Amino acid sequence: MQRFKLTFAGLAVFAALCASADNTVSVNTPQGRSVTVTALTDNIIKVSNSAIGERLPVSRAAVIDTPQADAVITQLTPGITALSTPAGVIVTTDVNTGEVVINAGAGKTVTDNGVRTDADGYRTLTLATTSTGSYYGAGERGHKLNLRGDTLTMYNRQNYGYTKGDQRINQMNITMPLFLSSDGFAIVFDDYAAAKMYLSEGSEIVYTTESTSPVSFYFVNGASTLADVTEQLSQLTGRQPLPPLWSLGYITSKYGYHDERETLGAIDSLKTRGYPVDGIVLDLYWYGKEQDMGRLAWEPAQWPDPETMLAKLKDENVNLVAISQPYILRNGKGLENYEYLSANGLLMADSTGQAPQEVKIWVGEGGMFDVSNPGTRRWMSDRYKQLTDMGITGWWGDLGEPEVHPENGLHANGLTARQYHNQYGNDWSEIIYDLFSKEYPDTRLLTMMRGGTTGLQRYSVFPWSTDVSRSWGGMQPQVTIMLNSGLSGLGYMGHDVGGFAIDPENPIDPELYVRWLQLGLFSPMLRTHAQFNAEPYHYPEYKDITLRLIKDRYRWLPYNYTLAYENARYGYPLVRPLNFYEGGSNAYDSIDDEYLWGPEVLVAPVMQQGAVSRVVAFPQGQWVDYNHPKDIYEGGTQTLYPSPLDVLPLFVRAGAFIPMADYNMDSTADYTDSKLTVNYFTVEGVKSEFTMYDDNRISPSALKDGAYRLTTFAGDCRTDGTDINVSSQGTYPGAPARIQMTFSVKNISAKPASVTVNGKKAKYSYADSTVTFTVNYDPATPCSISIR
Repeated sequence: MQRFKLTFAGLAVFAALCASADNTVSVNTPQGRSVTVTALTDNIIKVSNSAIGERLPVSRAAVIDTPQADAVITQLTPGITALSTPAGVIVTTDVNTGEVVINAGAGKTVTDNGVRTDADGYRTLTLATTSTGSYYGAGERGHKLNLRGDTLTMYNRQNYGYTKGDQRINQMNITMPLFLSSDGFAIVFDDYAAAKMYLSEGSEIVYTTESTSPVSFYFVNGASTLADVTEQLSQLTGRQPLPPLWSLGYITSKYGYHDERETLGAIDSLKTRGYPVDGIVLDLYWYGKEQDMGRLAWEPAQWPDPETMLAKLKDENVNLVAISQPYILRNGKGLENYEYLSANGLLMADSTGQAPQEVKIWVGEGGMFDVSNPGTRRWMSDRYKQLTDMGITGWWGDLGEPEVHPENGLHANGLTARQYHNQYGNDWSEIIYDLFSKEYPDTRLLTMMRGGTTGLQRYSVFPWSTDVSRSWGGMQPQVTIMLNSGLSGLGYMGHDVGGFAIDPENPIDPELYVRWLQLGLFSPMLRTHAQFNAEPYHYPEYKDITLRLIKDRYRWLPYNYTLAYENARYGYPLVRPLNFYEGGSNAYDSIDDEYLWGPEVLVAPVMQQGAVSRVVAFPQGQWVDYNHPKDIYEGGTQTLYPSPLDVLPLFVRAGAFIPMADYNMDSTADYTDSKLTVNYFTVEGVKSEFTMYDDNRISPSALKDGAYRLTTFAGDCRTDGTDINVSSQGTYPGAPARIQMTFSVKNISAKPASVTVNGKKAKYSYADSTVTFTVNYDPATPCSISIR
């Protein structure tokens, strides 16, 4: 038997090497405890605690179920077994006590001392850590960024009309039993029942659940940064597929468009005023009135010819998204569906399991779709298919926490409401996702959903932060919500731009609308939504600002689509905290009104009424003022930045390449991949690189098929000149053979003597320290540009 030297906790131990086909250590202790440790990957460890003989549930949080690691199992002493991976993760298991210690480096030791069950049947798992950093994530949390010291309830809850400082927003619509540490690791509890997670100021992590099944947890190791952790975490919990391009355009929505005339009129009003638009969202009234909930059919009195209307919208490149809810009411035109579903056992049952559970919401009484029931899923899928075939492009799942979920109800999978509550939104989203995968395999999906739990992003979900107050206090927590949600896996968390729940005494605030639209410009989804005056044309006095902002959304498409690629490929959120790339740093936890938009852009929206300036803090590196590129700021400093109403404070990394579609579009259908403006923000002494993604923007399988192109811009700015190199890898069906690239190179202090492209002189212009020139780029041949 081969012998080798293993160093653990500073001690050199000689141990016998044993083969392990499944990367697993299993221990049954004398006390009746069963512990299983599995290296799923070199960076992801699963630990399961149960009673001997107790069955472990199938994971719903993880997409990895087969070990892919190259682990080594050794016997350190007669009572201690160690599992180690090539990534430097070492897990020891005590054969006698079942204690598990995971060590992945400084600040990344986690000790599992087992599970206790109290008299009420609640299971509590306690972990100890050496982490001293900050904790983030846990799903949708709006009260603060660093969650250390909090007890977080895992039970989805709607919070109508919330604002900053409202304690309700520490528990929102999408709760996830997971957290990420700034020390470079994450913990995921494989559970979705009602639970509490205590992240102490000290070393303890305490997780208490109402689940009747054993609860496993996953340790996720990141190399050092939050970027590393999110990449590993999303490998475990799943990544969102590439979005439809139109989802990155402007979408109009309100509560609600009542009929065909109003719907077409809103689109016409936008277009005649010059606003590009890609989508419109129908709230309750497409099926009649509020009490007709569960009907899932057009109301002919309001929509006499929905197919023709949908076709007309498609001709104008406008996609329609329609709402549906978990409820089927008896007091409206959903009665027929209620009676059918009730008679066939497809509604959530009462505690006896025999009769439908009575559900009462604000507009009536009835029942609730039991999305755990295969028969219900088939019925809903068939109905969604009929409507999608008519021309509905995307679906909106509202009230899916579920907002009302009687606790004495029983689901077909045997779970009570409290045990199934958080998972409901995932399973509902999965119905739509599976329908599109089967029936529309060539169509990318957008599903708006505001309820769910770990892994919700796998189902092409675009969540939003529910019915926020139309107030300055309502806008202010949105950055925190996007950050915690994004780190948890929800890369497309958005918000009702403009604010939803109005104050009857102050229903309109044009200044607030403009500032919120500036925030929406750099949010994963730009969708205006409100009870009143949702669309930008209601604020004509600020049309110059609002029109420019929405047009800018389209100009940024090449960059934003690259962020979508990074999310689908690596799990990176579009909205990133200031310390996303700074290993071990938690210096920016108190800053709740700035964020990174992808790797290159720092956004500092104005969120105070009447403000004409704001303090901007700069993370590591150098930052160029996007509005005034001659101004450069050093990381670790602050500045008081002038911010009148028409200014959004925006900065880019020194040396950033920002590709843009610098031409007018009526919708994303006008986007062309053969024409590009590349803004290069030079800073002397800085070398930089940015890789842009493109594909046919249609195929759901572009990444899987390798049908895409990566174009890399590399820059080197020196005292004797500036060099740019452009190179591409890959291609896709319909890709242009040549791309017209207009380069706008900032901060060239004096007019250059020459600009050469592949050694040949090129025509250029020079104004305001910017050199502009055009290159007809052949992606098959690297391009070398020199500015001297």
